[in-house]
Amino acid sequence: MGTTELSQAELAELGCKGEFPGPRSRTVRQKIEAIAWSGIDYSAIPFVLKAKRGSYLFDIDGNTYIDMVTGWGSSPLGIGDERLLEPTIAALAQYGTEISDYVASEPVLALAEKLVEVSPASLTRVEFDISGTESVEMSMRLMRGKAERPFILSFFGQYHGESAGALGLGSQLAHEARYVRELAPGYIHVPYPEPYRCPFHRSERCDGLCVIDYIKEYILGYYSTADRIAGVIIEPVAGEAGVWIPPDPFWPALVELCQEHEWLLCADEVQSGIGRTGKMFAVEHWNVQPDLMCLAKSLSAGTMPIGATLGTEEVMGSTELYLGGTFAWTPAACVAALRGIDLIKSDNLLGHVGDLEQLLLERMGRWPAKYELVGDVRIKGLYIAVEFVADKDSKRRIPDFARRVHARSVRGGVAGIYIPGMSLLRWLPALNMSRETIEKAMDILEDSIVIESRQGL
Repeated sequence: MGTTELSQAELAELGCKGEFPGPRSRTVRQKIEAIAWSGIDYSAIPFVLKAKRGSYLFDIDGNTYIDMVTGWGSSPLGIGDERLLEPTIAALAQYGTEISDYVASEPVLALAEKLVEVSPASLTRVEFDISGTESVEMSMRLMRGKAERPFILSFFGQYHGESAGALGLGSQLAHEARYVRELAPGYIHVPYPEPYRCPFHRSERCDGLCVIDYIKEYILGYYSTADRIAGVIIEPVAGEAGVWIPPDPFWPALVELCQEHEWLLCADEVQSGIGRTGKMFAVEHWNVQPDLMCLAKSLSAGTMPIGATLGTEEVMGSTELYLGGTFAWTPAACVAALRGIDLIKSDNLLGHVGDLEQLLLERMGRWPAKYELVGDVRIKGLYIAVEFVADKDSKRRIPDFARRVHARSVRGGVAGIYIPGMSLLRWLPALNMSRETIEKAMDILEDSIVIESRQGL
């Protein structure tokens, strides 16, 4: 599948057997931390990267790790596939950097046509962006500009980007919007339909309809009339929150609500799109036809920054809004995105993701019943989260235990995602990761859970 695998002997030598992090990593980190802004935090991944190859990371002290970060999901094909790199490098040499909403090129046309081809049928137009944050900002402008209404409805727990507007829209953790939330009007937040922890504490497994009822009865009853809401933006799977997967009944109810009140529906697929969930886009699991869709991260298969906002003819076909940016859709980034989509299709990676999903579910899906401190395992394709709790009844979060399990698994050879203060670990493996590598990663993580469980809380 165009990636390089380690041998069984090399897999057996993963992780750090001596001082961790190694002395060279400590020295480099100390120098970075002395010159970078004070908020930088390397505690979750304490080693310093030397190189990446396939689905593996190599640090400057000679240690090897399985890459479950993949540049925060931006490298869906791993690293080093010449079928991707060669045409991208050639395009960079040919075109250089160009402002593609002012000077046209053929790669821009080819990528726009490809995205319309592979996206939900409702989406027929493409706007050029450089990042997920920018795509979210453009989507908000398009929704408000088309509807001529001020409010956008969003969901607690979601992450939409780092700009003031995107931070105001998002609500992953309270402290992240500090000094922004106070000055960011125009957003209405409601609970995300999270089955494991029903936001309205229903005793049965949450079907998500409680959220729709809340919008109807409380938001429209007490906060805003429907004709002041321009649209709804939602992560089809809420990744940063912990891979929250909405229950099936939620989606038709949300679509019906949007249609009833003429609200535009925007799917933020920046992290869930381009194959992450086993479909090209996560909304395909529920046959949702959005009015807008945000893309970035994995769009260029880990090569160059690029984002996109897709929209319907009604929303994008006659807008006079000023959108776009200087570095959006450079021709080489367009070539990379095209090649990445082609490789996902030609290598049947969506089928491969489905196979790995079953493997993960068969093993990790048993962990909540097997281990007292594992509360829930959530898997959609290769979107993976393990949540830890003090006990099954209270579901009390235990972030320090999650930190310890993460630290042990990193030292053992699996570099995953842990956000301080959260009670879960996440994985975003490459879509072409081998069965052997993902089985080894599960071995290391499970061993870490067992060892740390023996130590207690």
